[in-house]
Amino acid sequence: MVRNSPRSVIDMPEFEPVRFGIIGCGTASIPVGEAMSLSPLAELAAVHDVNESLAEDLSRRFQVHMYKHLDDLLNDPLVEAVYIAVPHHLLAPITQKALEAGKHALTEKPLAIDLEDVDRLIGLAAERERTLGVFYEMRYASAHAPARWFVQGGAIGRIVGVRIQTLINKPLSYWQSGYMGRTVNPWRGIKSQAGGGVVLMNTSHLLDALLYITGLRVIYVSAEAGNLVSNVEVEDLAAATLRFDNGAIGSLIAGAHVFGAEQEEFCQLYGTKGQIRLPDPYGSGPLQMYLKEPWGDFEADKWHEIPLDPVQVYSFALEDFARAVQCGSPAPVDAESARHVLATVLSIYRSAAEKRTIPVL
Repeated sequence: MVRNSPRSVIDMPEFEPVRFGIIGCGTASIPVGEAMSLSPLAELAAVHDVNESLAEDLSRRFQVHMYKHLDDLLNDPLVEAVYIAVPHHLLAPITQKALEAGKHALTEKPLAIDLEDVDRLIGLAAERERTLGVFYEMRYASAHAPARWFVQGGAIGRIVGVRIQTLINKPLSYWQSGYMGRTVNPWRGIKSQAGGGVVLMNTSHLLDALLYITGLRVIYVSAEAGNLVSNVEVEDLAAATLRFDNGAIGSLIAGAHVFGAEQEEFCQLYGTKGQIRLPDPYGSGPLQMYLKEPWGDFEADKWHEIPLDPVQVYSFALEDFARAVQCGSPAPVDAESARHVLATVLSIYRSAAEKRTIPVL
């Protein structure tokens, strides 16, 4: 059987839905709010944003209470967990406040923009016995669980090479107002607030998926990065060589303004017995696999195309986190996983700045 999501197939006990507050009512909050409104496992109870017009819009959209002040939402005893979607530099301090208030926290990636903050949040969540998760929803794209099943089952042998590509044609207005223009805020292009550009904003999703699929960890990087098209402080183009803990070698290229780019975000995994081509997680293409030797029902010496069912990634990510809260178990995409992604990205930036190979710590 080829599974199309990372969700557990074990029957779960019945629980009351987890009541969420949303902190940060920009573009990212809308599909998450919609997922909450449709889920039997999660319920949206309240919203907050420093931009009251955004909070009012979300409050009307989902018919929930709006809090003008963050502390009021965090002090609401009916709110058990929060989903936090704010500019990157605000993620860690607000997550800390939520954990200190006794709330479970599902925080947008990258959770923080430095490793010290991530480590502090991991320790705080353990101390307060709260579930801390990171919203890397593209881990749930339809190709990734089947690919993990093939890789972990040995279909393509030992991974020896990886290719990661994130080529996007973002409008230059993205740096001021995102894709949808829901709010105007230049934080994405400010290094101290964003932490990074296209690698942190976009390629981090593929890095998280790659580590989930393979179980590998990056141990060294050598990279170049720069701002070559847009007029912002963060990188819009980067390339890196990665060395993994099993000895595998990888390449990474990421571009934010690649004119003519269309669905060019993907990974390829090269093994001693074959290879896997992962489709664009935002697209609808099949998973492709070539095998040197027969494996299960799959013949050798030919390409196989595995069709994939559409997956509601926001719902899956949200509901897996809600299950973890209900069961008192670790978040499915936990802060330790997000830490390694962030450590890899920060090492890419440091390597580009210092012109040398950097260990990932």
